Amino acid sequence: MAKYKLVVEYEGTAYHGFQKQAALPTVQEELEKALAALTGETIRIHGAGRTDTGVHAKGQVVSFVTESALRARAFVTGLNFYLPDDIAVRSVEVVDASFDARHSALSREYRYIVLNAPARSPLWRRFSYHVEKWLDVEAMSTAWRAILGRRDFAAFASTIGRERRSTVRTIYTASVERRGELILLDVGADAFLPHQVRNMVGTVLLVGRGTSSVDEFVDVLASGDRSRAGPAAPAHGLCLMRVNYGTRDSE
Repeated sequence: MAKYKLVVEYEGTAYHGFQKQAALPTVQEELEKALAALTGETIRIHGAGRTDTGVHAKGQVVSFVTESALRARAFVTGLNFYLPDDIAVRSVEVVDASFDARHSALSREYRYIVLNAPARSPLWRRFSYHVEKWLDVEAMSTAWRAILGRRDFAAFASTIGRERRSTVRTIYTASVERRGELILLDVGADAFLPHQVRNMVGTVLLVGRGTSSVDEFVDVLASGDRSRAGPAAPAHGLCLMRVNYGTRDSE
């Protein structure tokens, strides 16, 4: 019996998120079906990030235990044979029994893509949020950097949670960059609250549009009041880029 780590890429358009849900298509369900077809076992996988409906991933990580003696390369080839075209295993490796895709992760990195152009793009429609009005990227970048550090992100949490979980998180990286018609908002943290990234993006877009200021963004963050923040940005612009474990990561 051995434990494996998979790095998985997927287009989230057709799925109700990563985590398995009754009677709904999910990425976890497809991966477990492929594993069952390949190994003949009923295998439960554990994912590093519970991406929401419509959210994509370039570097999702999952772990699982199997009695199969297949080599890593055979897992890649075999799983990709059984998986649908919008999900692919990029790499496989044997890991220590103590490894857990979610709890062993040190940080996660997300990217949100905005198509900032007068006309919509059919090629980017599933992977970016189209904003026609020209956005002030410099102001957005200044506001975005305000999230760096260990802070209470209650203002950007969709719900506080029935279990009164902490809303304090540590943001390690935060940047905004324009590349032609695309604006890339990158953020990396030890963990994220439900819908946190999309809520932060939706709020900083108000700064880019000029309907809010950098100071107002900072005030919203400090207030801890979700009602003062902007609406959540659409899910299809968001992608889980990488999960970091301190050694070999999910790039």
